[in-house]
Amino acid sequence: MFQNSLGEALHCIETGDFGMALEILSELQAANPKDPQINYWLGVAFLSIGFPDKAVDHLQAAAKVAKKEAQIFSTLADAYIAGSRPEDALPHARKATTLDPKSEFAHRILGEAYARLRRPVMAEHALEAAIKLNPASAVSHLALSRLKISLGDMDGAEQHYRSAYELTPDDPSVLINARDVSDPGLKLEALERIDIILSDPRRPVSGADRARLAFTAGKICDDAGDYAKAFHYLDLHRQDMYGPYDADREQAFFTSFEKVFNRDFFEERKDFALSSDRPVFVFGMPRSGTSLVESILSAHPKVAGAGELSFFEDQVSALCGQDRGDAFFKATRGLDKKEAHKIGRKYLALLESYGKKNARVVDKLPQNFEHLWLLALLFPNATFIHVTRNPADTCVSIYMTPLPGRHTYNRSQETLAHYYGLYAGLMRHWDKVLPVALRHQSYETLVAEPDSERPALIGHAGLVWDEACSQHERNEGQVFTFSMTQVRKPIYKGAVNRFEKYRDQIQPLLKGLSQAGSED
Repeated sequence: MFQNSLGEALHCIETGDFGMALEILSELQAANPKDPQINYWLGVAFLSIGFPDKAVDHLQAAAKVAKKEAQIFSTLADAYIAGSRPEDALPHARKATTLDPKSEFAHRILGEAYARLRRPVMAEHALEAAIKLNPASAVSHLALSRLKISLGDMDGAEQHYRSAYELTPDDPSVLINARDVSDPGLKLEALERIDIILSDPRRPVSGADRARLAFTAGKICDDAGDYAKAFHYLDLHRQDMYGPYDADREQAFFTSFEKVFNRDFFEERKDFALSSDRPVFVFGMPRSGTSLVESILSAHPKVAGAGELSFFEDQVSALCGQDRGDAFFKATRGLDKKEAHKIGRKYLALLESYGKKNARVVDKLPQNFEHLWLLALLFPNATFIHVTRNPADTCVSIYMTPLPGRHTYNRSQETLAHYYGLYAGLMRHWDKVLPVALRHQSYETLVAEPDSERPALIGHAGLVWDEACSQHERNEGQVFTFSMTQVRKPIYKGAVNRFEKYRDQIQPLLKGLSQAGSED
């Protein structure tokens, strides 16, 4: 009975029916809570549908029992990477390669962990080892392609992408990455294959993968100048990527920010402050220009870029859970000095892994604008840079980008406009009450007047100007955001007022922004 049920669950995973797989596996786990096989496959199922934290819980349980199974430790590391916790992934990935040095999967995941920790030499070594062990591994070629893109090696990236494509031309994970290919012919060939998959509901492809394929198709059409067709694809399968957006709940949540996090809140907690001036926080809405600002800053010899660290999102979740109501604000008001200092010191220790010898380390998670109450309490001497961009340009770029599923505001043009209005209102509030110096960096001004804006950015970080910052595109640091190809180019003005190309397709967005008080 046990083996029959497990076999049925594995068949469901193989065919992409993760809902049924989870149902079967959860029943099995209730009767066999410590069984490593059941916990392993539960972890795989949760990881496949985009819940890495739940995957970690089950994979940890499996690893406690099956202590010599390399596959379990590699998958556990993979789940940590998916949850933006590469520092936690690394020891498990290393252990997996020790347990099974001939495992292509283990070496690939080790390479992914090193890549996310911005250790590209070690990452490349591990990924090349994976390909040597299995030259027919499309996923390892794809991982090495992504690494080379992050380093600006576009020729090497395309070479490995072509290898992946030739090996598995109908694999969704390969086709999804066609968005970054430079060869127009190869892009159109990928588009044809994507269209076949999207047109066949019987294909065993998960909803999330269908959504990402649609985003890629939209990007390919956009690059070809077919904007109407691009939005046709962009409107497909969005609900498979993003759950419902609760506008009333979000409105209440942001309204409570202004009531709770007032001047008195910060005045009463002055002793929470740590003295470090090392962090540089770059934040704003996604796709507003934060990657460009990080690239300029991290080109300075005294600055390291850490990318988008999920640290404060994780800490706030640990403190408050997923609640966006009264429990959240009760927990934040209840945070004491001892616990706050523990969080702050843990963060500084994390920054050490990105730049031990650097005076500044840039953390450019856009969503940190929601966590400024905590950042300002802990690090009043840090650098705070809020990047702004034309609302319509920002929102169009977000709408065209497959952000992770937690960004539910990206579900439709109307929900995106609503959330943008909440963000803009919160930033006006922070400007009035935060006990730190906020620099509001306009993307448009930066690209129009780089000779004055770049030195101002460096000066705001408390550093002396260095000419390396005027050639940020030569910065050898890795970039993993959706802007990783753009930041390798000199500053250009082509993205300013880009929304005008799509005016016919974005009327709901423009109407929503107008109602929210944001001008296009």
